[in-house]
Amino acid sequence: MERDKLLNPLFLLSLILLLINDFFLKAIFHNQLTGKLSDLTGLFAFPFFWSTIFPKRIKSIHLLTVITFLFWKSGWSQPIIDFLNFFGLQTFRAVDYTDYFALISVLASYAIFSKSNFTAPKLFLIRLIALVSVFAFVATTQEKQKPTYEESFKSIDFQNQGTHRLTVIVNFKYSKAELAGDSSLDNEFNLIDTLNLAAGGYETITTPIFNGKKIKFPSGFKITIADSLGRIRKVYDKTLFLKAVDSNYNHQVHNENADYWSLKVGEKRPEQIRPFTIYGRWHTISSSKRKHTFEIRERYYYDVDPDSDLAKYEIKDSVITIFYPKLSVQGKILNVTTKELCIKWYDRKTLQYVKLYD
Repeated sequence: MERDKLLNPLFLLSLILLLINDFFLKAIFHNQLTGKLSDLTGLFAFPFFWSTIFPKRIKSIHLLTVITFLFWKSGWSQPIIDFLNFFGLQTFRAVDYTDYFALISVLASYAIFSKSNFTAPKLFLIRLIALVSVFAFVATTQEKQKPTYEESFKSIDFQNQGTHRLTVIVNFKYSKAELAGDSSLDNEFNLIDTLNLAAGGYETITTPIFNGKKIKFPSGFKITIADSLGRIRKVYDKTLFLKAVDSNYNHQVHNENADYWSLKVGEKRPEQIRPFTIYGRWHTISSSKRKHTFEIRERYYYDVDPDSDLAKYEIKDSVITIFYPKLSVQGKILNVTTKELCIKWYDRKTLQYVKLYD
């Protein structure tokens, strides 16, 4: 009976280590070692367990474990994680391609499973081990409460100011040579992280740098912005990033030694124009080569110079459309205040206006 192999000492050891690591060691140490330990123990115990349930599918189970792990640890699995989290099944994983070395545990599982042989124990013991195994496999994918000490690290805030979902890949990972110079950077936040930003969404990543420490960015620092189809829209190196981040509340420009950074990504949404702010009579500024005067009210638009009939209009987002009897003209409102207006008309150049009266 293949289920008797659940008593294999190496399987039981991997199961115990998996539980101890996920529920105790990660909460205490929060470093890369605990993450790697989960992968090593889980990749041994998982295929070993299911091989006891389906002994005629041993090769298929181990092969499927490898394929699933490769997919799970890549950015391609994020839509599935988002789907599970949407329905309350809190699921978590970190994208770190160095985790692939743990696949050696799958080979070990296959080799040891084929050789292990044990006397059949009592049925309740087998069921107990099986129940603990399933619990351990499910628990290791659950998103744990973020450690309270996370606030002690520097962070980067991201805001998607566009109208489409974006994927943000943040490489804030120090190399082995860089870690040798400062071991405090060797923690669970020293990784390549992936964020999925919904339109208008906010997300934060924690860097491996403690607050108050003046440490340079990793040499491989890079932030890649991609759309929902995986097409790269923008890439930031350190120089571009520091130019693009917002200043803090004291209007001080962020530098490499700041305690946090805030980056807006995505094409900015057109600002909603409040129609009443544009009501009144407008005339092009004196320096403008092309003269134009118009009046706009709640129910009509009227070209004063050159003269025209009353026309209907529509303002949607920042685009104004004038409906003349035989044609329509559009323009993009670039700026509007109580006294100044700038419109880029699609049939003429950008014109600057001043308000003559409300």
